[in-house]
Amino acid sequence: SYQSNLVAFVVPHNNIEEAVRVINPLPGVSHNYLRDGDYNIWFTLALPQEENFSDYVEQLAKKAGALHYNIFKATTMVKLSARFDPDDVISDPQFTVKNPDESITIDNTVKQAIRVLQQDLPLVAEAFGAIVTEKKIPIDVDKVLATGEKLLAAGVMRSYRAVVRHHAVGFVANAMTVWKADNDRLSDLLREFSTEPSISHLYVREAFPNPWEYPVFAMVHAKSQEELSAIIQKLHSIAKVDYRSYRSLQEFKKERVKYFEH
Repeated sequence: SYQSNLVAFVVPHNNIEEAVRVINPLPGVSHNYLRDGDYNIWFTLALPQEENFSDYVEQLAKKAGALHYNIFKATTMVKLSARFDPDDVISDPQFTVKNPDESITIDNTVKQAIRVLQQDLPLVAEAFGAIVTEKKIPIDVDKVLATGEKLLAAGVMRSYRAVVRHHAVGFVANAMTVWKADNDRLSDLLREFSTEPSISHLYVREAFPNPWEYPVFAMVHAKSQEELSAIIQKLHSIAKVDYRSYRSLQEFKKERVKYFEH
């Protein structure tokens, strides 16, 4: 019932604070970062399916004072996983992404179950029951669990797991790297990058409404800026294609989108 895309704005440095003031309160924004480079404000935005995404972002860009913008829609999800160990970052080869079964009906039971499942778990016995009671969500716990299993099996819910704040375990440097790979090189590049431990997110994206020559997006993590530079150089030696690197300078927002709350 929702559409979600990565969005990047070009915002003058003297207008960044105002842009953040406009973007951050939006309930559909889960991540918002200041990054170095021509595109300097990067955020993810989820909207109901009936919303015209392009028109919405165009108006948002005007309100935020953006000089230029692009929307990056994922066409292929290759990797969405990494395990952060205090001593190293480890790829999680057991976590595979499946295409969701779009035949799943998002009825009221599913919506109420999602409202429960998207909450942080309290450290109590019968945690789901505690959420149902506290949030006054009209659904039985048994239906929550059964619906969760159905959504997992269908690929609508990718996983249900704890998330480590990578900064808290020492991974303080990261960058969104984008790579210029044509069709002849694309498959090999994705295969090579998919096994790189420092890459947590690996997507192929198409851009609109403006031209963009870098379809491969790889999020790279490291324990220092020096290590990050070395990793990116290693990736460049593997890829042998042009690339851009957008290092994260400041985190403005990082929280899960809450679905079906309004």
